[in-house]
Amino acid sequence: MGNFRLRSLVLAFGVAAVVPHQVALAQSDAQACIEQADLADAVVYAMPILTQAMRRKCGDALSPKGFMALQGDAFVAPYAERKDAAWPGALRMLSQFAGNEKEGADMMQMFSALPAETVRPLFDAIIEQKVAEEIKVDDCGKIERGVELLSPLPPENVSGLVTFLMDLAKVANPKLCPARD
Repeated sequence: MGNFRLRSLVLAFGVAAVVPHQVALAQSDAQACIEQADLADAVVYAMPILTQAMRRKCGDALSPKGFMALQGDAFVAPYAERKDAAWPGALRMLSQFAGNEKEGADMMQMFSALPAETVRPLFDAIIEQKVAEEIKVDDCGKIERGVELLSPLPPENVSGLVTFLMDLAKVANPKLCPARD
């Protein structure tokens, strides 16, 4: 995910966590940690949004003969195909994480009156905007290189790798639950 600040990204994701029944579930069953499977789902769910944000911010900075121009659509297609299936886990992760953050809890409260079908597209748009704000144009080439290095891996391996690295690095915010065997 390049130089994106994970906290800002996950907080932006928290906007989606306003579906009333999910918020109630997250608040009543709040855990001290995020399930690794839910984080993996969030990675799969977010990849098309992250890719679009990168393209929007980096469009002029990337070569028309580079990876994103020539293979970007093929890279993101398997993630887009899995996006609907990944939504429930991503939403659980985001609901829990955002509920622990003052700004996220305020957003969840503010949007809780919206119908569930309007929350997800709104959420996607806010994520894209927030991620694009975090990208530095000077880093666009590096981000493209990182995406190209990930491209041979299927989405399950990319999401598993991100989750593994966060677990190995003992990232504290969000704190991950131990891996389940």
